[in-house]
Amino acid sequence: MTQNKQKEEQELLQIFKSLIKQGTYRSQEELAYALAERGYENISQSKVSRMLAKLGAVKTRNSQNEICYNLPDALIVPKTKHPIETIALDLKHNNYQIILKTGTGGAPLMARVLDSLEESIGILGTIAGDDTVLIIPEDIDQIERISQAIIEMLDIPTQR
Repeated sequence: MTQNKQKEEQELLQIFKSLIKQGTYRSQEELAYALAERGYENISQSKVSRMLAKLGAVKTRNSQNEICYNLPDALIVPKTKHPIETIALDLKHNNYQIILKTGTGGAPLMARVLDSLEESIGILGTIAGDDTVLIIPEDIDQIERISQAIIEMLDIPTQR
């Protein structure tokens, strides 16, 4: 396979992956149609099937209880009976890392929410315990801005 062909395949796979993450597709035909709308008109059902297998996509129920394709990292849909603002209790940083304190059992949910934002607010990643989330910023020079964005997004009461 030529280098150009490999690049085209990678671009197609990235577009395909973003379609699955962002949309609700119940069949391979729906996925092929969505690709055609984006300029990939000659994608067969068997090609869609191979790409689904390559990405490890599976059919699961989404948060609206519809059966559709999902990717493994997007399978867990956080659910809570409480407003998200009531779970996040406090946020502090030491100029290197950010710590979010939550109610008991709330850290995995908060980590999942923050991980879904990733680069959009400057988070490199999170690690969750039971009631504490370690948030690692992409750039420690931006830690105050990142902390403030999280405080505002989660409506965390400030004690300053």
